[in-house]
Amino acid sequence: MSHGHTRIESKGSCIYCGERDAPLTDEHVVPFALGGQHVLVGASCRACANITTKFERDVARDMWGDARISYNASSRRKKERATHVTLTDPDNPARRVKVPYKEYPAAMIFYKMGRCGLLEGLPEGVNVSSIWQLVAAHDDVKAKAFEGKFGVKLTSKFRHMPDSFARLIAKIGYCNIFCNLDLGDFRPICLPYILGQKSNPSYIVGGTFEIGDPEQLGYRLSTYGFGLVDRLMLVAEVRLYCHLHTPTYHAVIGDVIGQATIAHVLQKLGNVELLPCGNSPVPVDHHCAPRIWPLPFWRDTMPTLKAG
Repeated sequence: MSHGHTRIESKGSCIYCGERDAPLTDEHVVPFALGGQHVLVGASCRACANITTKFERDVARDMWGDARISYNASSRRKKERATHVTLTDPDNPARRVKVPYKEYPAAMIFYKMGRCGLLEGLPEGVNVSSIWQLVAAHDDVKAKAFEGKFGVKLTSKFRHMPDSFARLIAKIGYCNIFCNLDLGDFRPICLPYILGQKSNPSYIVGGTFEIGDPEQLGYRLSTYGFGLVDRLMLVAEVRLYCHLHTPTYHAVIGDVIGQATIAHVLQKLGNVELLPCGNSPVPVDHHCAPRIWPLPFWRDTMPTLKAG
């Protein structure tokens, strides 16, 4: 995707429910609270915006609240923010230390994940979030300075919210697709999970347990594809707060059926990397590629088409 602030023209209806007659609000691809600079103009009706706002708030406030204040992250209510945090010394619970937020390198809690259930070839009802691992990302230099000055070990508080986090990743990947595509270009497999109509978002959201080196960007969003000549699966890759040691995620966004439609979609997407599969060896070292081929999902949901 492009760098810097970008506004993408409205699709003329809500990208979640298809509503055309209700007022439509702008939708940040990456939430504004997480530093998002890409905006889909007139993309969400109020009812759908209320749904996405709920799980975005779960992550921004309950998982990353202290860290966002510490790093002065974007907020529409900065004037209401607390200026200090009171910490308890884990080695001496009776001791409490009041620390300015600007000197408190609160950790951001992420989940390390393996491939999502769909790419593992698992049934939709199998929840793999139980094997996700918590990892804390923070500024190592700032953390060392903090402990030296205040004489207390760095601790952070957060709420464990795997479903909200996974739905956030799916929503980001889904919105990013609309920087180039339109409604009707693909079948939105991820949509019922984003809207909460289906549970177990670990079926379409996963990642890699390995953490890459920090990058210069605030966030990085990419799109990959794999499939056969008449069926293409679109998978989003999402990495937030790239300047820290953060994990990389994927979300299965949707599929495209038919050679002519696939050619049209690939032209609109531009430089999408296509991962080989089918008759070619599946690159199992790439987290956006399926481990099982042919993909059982297509056999289960499109029985009239051959498995390839």
